[in-house]
Amino acid sequence: MEASAASVLCTLVIILTTGAAAASSVHTSKQSYGVSCVTEERAALLSFKEGVTTDPLKLLDSWQGTGDCCRWNGVRCSNRTGHVVKLDLRNTLYWEDKKHLRSDNPHAMFGQVSTSLLALRHLKYLDLSGNNLVGPGSAIPSFIGSLKSLVYLNLSCIDFMGEVPPQLGNLSRLSYLDVGSIYSSRSIFSSGLSWLGRLTSLKYLDMSGVNLSTVSNWDHVVNMIPSLIVLNLEECQLTRSNRPLLHSNLTVLEKLDLSSNNFYGPLAPNWFWGINTLKTLELEFCSLYGPLPDSLGNMTALQVLDLQNNDNITGMFPSTLKNLCNLQEIIFTQTNLGGDITEQMGRLPRCAWDKLRKLHLDATNMTGNLPDWLGNLTNLTGLSVSRNQLSGAVPLGLGSLTKLTVLYLSQNNFSGVISEGHLANLRDMIILDLSYTSLKIVVGSTWIPPFRLMRAELASCQLGPGFPVLFKHQKGINYIDISNAAIADEIPSWFWDEISYAAYVDMSHNQIGGELPAKLEAKTWQELHLNSNQLKGSIPQLLRNITKLDISRNSLSGPLPSNFQAMELVALVLFSNYIPGSVPLSICDLQNLAILDLSNNLLGGELPQCRVASLGINTLLLENNSLSGEFPMLLKSCTKITFLDLARNNFNGSLPEWIGDLTSLVIFRLRSNMFSGHIPSEITELVNLQYLDLAKNNISGSIPQSLVTLKGMSSKNQDPWQIGLNGPFVRSSEWFGNVMEFEWFDDSLFVSIKGRELPYSSQLKYMVSIDLSSNNLVGNVPEEVGSLIGLINLNLSFNHLTGNIPYQIGVLQSLESLDLSRNQLSGEIPQTLSNLTSLGELNLSYNNLSGRIPSGSQLDTLHTDDPASMYIGNNGLCGHPLPNNCTENETPHGHPISDYNNDWSTKMSFPLGIIVGFLLGLWLVFCALLFKKRWRIAYFHSFDNLYDRAYVFIVVTWALCFRKTSTTSSST
Repeated sequence: MEASAASVLCTLVIILTTGAAAASSVHTSKQSYGVSCVTEERAALLSFKEGVTTDPLKLLDSWQGTGDCCRWNGVRCSNRTGHVVKLDLRNTLYWEDKKHLRSDNPHAMFGQVSTSLLALRHLKYLDLSGNNLVGPGSAIPSFIGSLKSLVYLNLSCIDFMGEVPPQLGNLSRLSYLDVGSIYSSRSIFSSGLSWLGRLTSLKYLDMSGVNLSTVSNWDHVVNMIPSLIVLNLEECQLTRSNRPLLHSNLTVLEKLDLSSNNFYGPLAPNWFWGINTLKTLELEFCSLYGPLPDSLGNMTALQVLDLQNNDNITGMFPSTLKNLCNLQEIIFTQTNLGGDITEQMGRLPRCAWDKLRKLHLDATNMTGNLPDWLGNLTNLTGLSVSRNQLSGAVPLGLGSLTKLTVLYLSQNNFSGVISEGHLANLRDMIILDLSYTSLKIVVGSTWIPPFRLMRAELASCQLGPGFPVLFKHQKGINYIDISNAAIADEIPSWFWDEISYAAYVDMSHNQIGGELPAKLEAKTWQELHLNSNQLKGSIPQLLRNITKLDISRNSLSGPLPSNFQAMELVALVLFSNYIPGSVPLSICDLQNLAILDLSNNLLGGELPQCRVASLGINTLLLENNSLSGEFPMLLKSCTKITFLDLARNNFNGSLPEWIGDLTSLVIFRLRSNMFSGHIPSEITELVNLQYLDLAKNNISGSIPQSLVTLKGMSSKNQDPWQIGLNGPFVRSSEWFGNVMEFEWFDDSLFVSIKGRELPYSSQLKYMVSIDLSSNNLVGNVPEEVGSLIGLINLNLSFNHLTGNIPYQIGVLQSLESLDLSRNQLSGEIPQTLSNLTSLGELNLSYNNLSGRIPSGSQLDTLHTDDPASMYIGNNGLCGHPLPNNCTENETPHGHPISDYNNDWSTKMSFPLGIIVGFLLGLWLVFCALLFKKRWRIAYFHSFDNLYDRAYVFIVVTWALCFRKTSTTSSST
């Protein structure tokens, strides 16, 4: 019995022990995996998924059916209750960091934020940032303000528009709020911020990019949230408060970013100088001016001080700066601190020398030499002093900055040598910019750089005469500029392999010789600039990824590649070489080609006939070749072309009427060809045209009368960016998109102006000119030319034009050069020419002009060495500067009596027209009155009165006109 009892007791102990172990196992399992999610909340999440139409990152793929939603991607539940407490669907591939976001959003979810989220009543954390969940209303959903448990809310960069809902003020537990839209494409605003005052637990607030221009008391509102640690109101269109904030309650604030707002006013006083807990203060692009305040020295916790791009911040660093022992970043780029850089840097807090990581003083108008003790800033990772007036040698102590990753010394007056001693210890260097300093870089031929550069900007340094070995072992470098670097060597074979991943390579303006390899095995090249060197041979097989290739001003003598494979090519610039052969048909395959410059080569034959709907060519320059055929049909599909130069070739035939379809044309040059026929009237449909050169052809007929429609010549100082003009002389604002701004090529064009050919490069975009000289044009000079008030150059010489010089020419106040010589013009020179105050060249020689030569302050200054040359060959002209004097019957200033008779006739034409019309009407009425006696009596009574009035009017007008004529003659 006792044994049996003992056995039962033992069994009971074993059962209880096993049960306890099982219970412990179950508890551990629940702690590891959490309880299953709540059914209603699973349904709410699935409903949210239904509102998402696109999910490139497949963030919601795990959200399936009846599974445990607590294990779904981005979802976290309470281990105790199973309620969803966190929903994190952030587009992680959109973010690099908040200041340097990607420019596109290719991985975003698209759709809308479903109201089903309201079922997640225990949700504490919601992050949808970087997606495109704007929905049909496009505004931040106001119902989010009903998620009362939220502690963290991030809706930044979702491309919302409209007003930030004030219902967000109901989220009283919120400690983190980010609705920043600074990188979005649409406008989001808030008309008032009073709702922020209810968020008393808020520690992080980011409303960057939200338009707060109507909120005048924004600083007072945020001052009501003493718990704030981070405040970001960058680019919110803020202005200074109408009621200055005198005392700040932000006693724990560590980061304040008010960049890109217009606070136009003095840097001090401002409320934020009194917040001594601040670690980061960012005030870039705020239109602040004046000196730094002494109160800066009280901000002893400060680590980052960024005041860049406030052009009018002036003066020395205050002496109180020495108190800031925690400073890590000092960024004053594009300010006007001025002074000697050694003195300025001497005011940096000595106690922070071992903490400083960034020192950016670019474009601060500083002078002097870099201090020798620079090497004591041993933790410096970024040093930037470009675009100043610094001089002297670069101190050898620079080589002690072993943590340096970025070094910008460009655009200064430094001299001397950069040696291995400067560079040998810079193991972490990734960006080196010494451009435009004349520094000479001297390293041994076997020296191996300790760093792997991503970007090397060494333009106008002295790297030659041998090819710089600095680029050995730099595979992976992305950007190289060694233009104008005194290199007089061939490109070594190893160089092409080292730079095979570079996106931008510029070796222009050197004396690089030899031949290019037949094929360049580059991986990522977008731009290659080899212009202005001494390269020979053929053009290599074009790289598939290249967008810009410039090998102009060399000695290339091989033909163009027969098969262009560079489908991304935007600019192909090969002018001033010795390239023979013809333009291949494969040029038609380059659908992205915007600029083609093949001028000054040995090309011949006809241009290919492209069978595409529209080519994207914006600039086509083929000047000075031996190309032939009629006006190229290729151009009919180039509807976007703005710059066309076919000058100095062998083109022939007539200009087509469809030329009027090229409505984007701004510069049009056909000079020195064999074109014939007449100028089509459709040419005046080119409303943007501002440069027309058809000189030295066989064009006949008359000048179109509808010149008034040339709007590009009918206004002054037209902005070339607004009309889309680009090319080798003019910068473009649009065609290269977000890839990279189009840069200047160094081509130039000779313009026949002021009696000689002058080279124009970038200034060509402002030249407004018509040159129709050396053709067979007949007829009059159209009076409509007076409407082209933007004209700077007008050359109609060496034609067969007749008639008078239009007096409207005197309206062309911008005219600098006028050449009407070698025609058959007659009549007097208009006195209005004396109004042309900008005129620097005038040639009216060898015509049939007569009368007195006009004079004026500007006309009398022209051709002072031989002023008669302007009028020679006109036997009827008299007066200065010709030797033959004028007779008495010739009126002064070139207005003979015939002019006054013509003038009198013009003045009398209006009243005489009235009289003739009156008499004609009278005769018709008289015929009608023959049939009505009463009308006849009334009519003749009225006629007597009208006759008296008409007689008086004619006599008085006649007397006045002859009195004026006799008065003018007597004054003569």
